[in-house]
Amino acid sequence: MVHRLTILVIVLLGIVGTARAASAACKGPEGLEAPVQAHPSARAWGALGGWFGEQHQYSCAISAFQRAISLDPASARMHYFLGLSLYSSGEANASIAELRRSVELDSNDLQARLALGVTYHQLGRAADAEAAWEGALAIGPNSTTALDWLAKARIVDGQFGAAIELLSSAPPDEDLTLDLALAYSQSGKFDKAADTLIAALAKSPGALRISGALATVYVQSHRYQDATNLIRATLNAHPNDAATELLYLRLLVLQDDDADAQPIAEKMLAAHPQDFDALYLSGVVENDDQQYAAAVDHLQAAARLNPNHYDVRFNLGTAYAHQKQNDAAREQLEKAVTLDPSKAEAHFHLAQVLRALGQTTDAQTQLKLFEQCQQATTTLALGQTKAGQAAQALDAGNITQAISLYREAIDALPQDAVLEYDLALALERASDAAGERAALEKALQLRPGFAEAENQLGLVTARAGEISAAEQHFRNAIAAAPSYAAADNNLGTLLGQQGKDREAETFLRSAVSANPRFGQAWVNLAATLASESRFTEARAAVESALRIDPRNADALRLREMLAGAAGGEPSASSPSSASARKPH
Repeated sequence: MVHRLTILVIVLLGIVGTARAASAACKGPEGLEAPVQAHPSARAWGALGGWFGEQHQYSCAISAFQRAISLDPASARMHYFLGLSLYSSGEANASIAELRRSVELDSNDLQARLALGVTYHQLGRAADAEAAWEGALAIGPNSTTALDWLAKARIVDGQFGAAIELLSSAPPDEDLTLDLALAYSQSGKFDKAADTLIAALAKSPGALRISGALATVYVQSHRYQDATNLIRATLNAHPNDAATELLYLRLLVLQDDDADAQPIAEKMLAAHPQDFDALYLSGVVENDDQQYAAAVDHLQAAARLNPNHYDVRFNLGTAYAHQKQNDAAREQLEKAVTLDPSKAEAHFHLAQVLRALGQTTDAQTQLKLFEQCQQATTTLALGQTKAGQAAQALDAGNITQAISLYREAIDALPQDAVLEYDLALALERASDAAGERAALEKALQLRPGFAEAENQLGLVTARAGEISAAEQHFRNAIAAAPSYAAADNNLGTLLGQQGKDREAETFLRSAVSANPRFGQAWVNLAATLASESRFTEARAAVESALRIDPRNADALRLREMLAGAAGGEPSASSPSSASARKPH
């Protein structure tokens, strides 16, 4: 994970002062030494601590900030800088107390909350880290740093729906775009990932990281030529970018384009003779070009650097086989099969080697596995292709065609819960409630705990008036994905519509905590608070919604209604019914 928060650099702006070093070993500039002897102050010690921090003299910075805090214990900034100094010196546990104290003293300090989240993350305290970043977003809904950290944490947790939800209305930012595309691809929605990256690339043509991510998505969805064409164009625009050149070489090798790959591989190997990628890719090209001795040398060297790389073992095995070194070939191909049993090619070549060694029974077993893997690979490619076509049809408004294509994809991949869920969403667009419900139930049968399917089934049953069933589905979704704000919002809305305002408030607060950018949840919370005549809190919730989207029509209407409740007294138009609340 790339750390966007530069936590190691301590800068105190606008502080002018002087101080003496905490000890003989801590000597700052004369301009910061002399006056502290005559007029020591927290500001002066802070200035000296900032200077030590910039010089990476963290023990001296810690001593200086401790002296500053002894003079001004209520200074949130000094606790913050002491926390950063402790973190930077490797004392992450000790930094927690200082950063938490800084937040207590100044609850609106965004940077302190971000730093606290990073420190918790460093210590492996994931839940505490997410809570800190959620708090940062509550203060600054457009903080790209907080969004980036929180989205990455949700992706690591496997809560892809929660990450997508968090980023769906995020401000423009390359890191957040990459996060969103990753969440889509990890959840199997390669079409959505590609669309996200294509839109970003249209705004920033030639962007290296966006291009690389899009090429990866293309490969995942078997669009190899699209990936190669994209990276070729990117490399033409950035001819000296080593990472793009390496990606281009990998794509050429993937498509067996040895004529174009060979000169790049030779150049890379000459420049980096001990580099794994240079050795591995050169070996693959040489193997294809029947230069088996050179291939063995380079692939052996690559295997020593990375012994658990499937492609290295597979290509080394086939190189040995072409040299009639069947025992060595068998060893490498068996390692390849162990590393990735789903690869048909390894089973096929192992069968050939076993036959050459006279082990016909084992060879037949490998041939059967080859046939099974080959069929599975073909079926997977067909299903993914049909799913991509279905998504495109749905985006174009061709709902009937999309439903048909999703059914064809499911015929190819009948165990794919995501396809059933996507079919359900298409059926919802067709107003086929019975079909939608059946598809969602199938998705949950295939993948128990599928949070998005539970949430959608909650909406389906709520629309049918099956309130108890809807409530249970929303609770199931929350249990499966605790950061899934949509399910919290929907359950809170359902409870509020039944007049259970206290319980509704609990879930709506969970929704805005999990996703502080969730405008509708803030509006729903405001309506719930207003229904309890808690007008001051309701107005605060409305303002939170408007900080996210100043043009939110529901929030503006609710603000106007609440304006009549000045002083805590309801007006004739103040919102007191559950009808002001909406699911999501």
